[in-house]
Amino acid sequence: MGRETPGGIEAMRWMEEVLRRRNAAARDPGLRDTFASLPRAPIRIVCCDLDKGINHGNILRIADCFRLQEVVFSPVSRRKEKDFSGGFAALRWQPYRWVQPLQIVEEAKKAGERIYGLTVGDNAKPLRRVDWKHPCVIVLGQELTGIDEEVRELCDEFIAIPMYGMIDSLNVAVSAALAVESCHSAYVSANPDFVPAREASRKLLSPQEKDQREP
Repeated sequence: MGRETPGGIEAMRWMEEVLRRRNAAARDPGLRDTFASLPRAPIRIVCCDLDKGINHGNILRIADCFRLQEVVFSPVSRRKEKDFSGGFAALRWQPYRWVQPLQIVEEAKKAGERIYGLTVGDNAKPLRRVDWKHPCVIVLGQELTGIDEEVRELCDEFIAIPMYGMIDSLNVAVSAALAVESCHSAYVSANPDFVPAREASRKLLSPQEKDQREP
């Protein structure tokens, strides 16, 4: 079902209404006005040219959920820029740019940021064993060809998600979510003052934090 068909247009309207209700400002009065001033986790996602346009929206939404510093998309993917389905609600809130991955990684390297390449290879470390350093960059490659070679050469460390089933890979956005959650959890553990923007998520974490403090 295409987005321009009657069914597609109706589906998009339905999605917009669902998001409007879920993001109602009444649940968090004043959040829309103060959100821009909240600190962001010093984690950046840098994407090589993505094979599927819909991944732009999905990755942008993931970044917003964890309040990351920014997402950088390869300009080659600009032909698919219109397809932010799955994450168009994050366009207003999550910083993103279209810049060559090599340029961003070179700048981050000079600034002392740790560069992690999410890939599958003999020299990759399992995700659960990564000792995350911040600020950092998580580089995502194409699903078929992986990280651009010139960008690979600048990565400080390669990380991978072990597969326990018959399928040997994950969608790039799903992989990004797993890597970001691990990296973000390490940052929050070291910086407990970094809290969710929404009250509901803060309440969700409170019992867990209380349990951890109790002997």
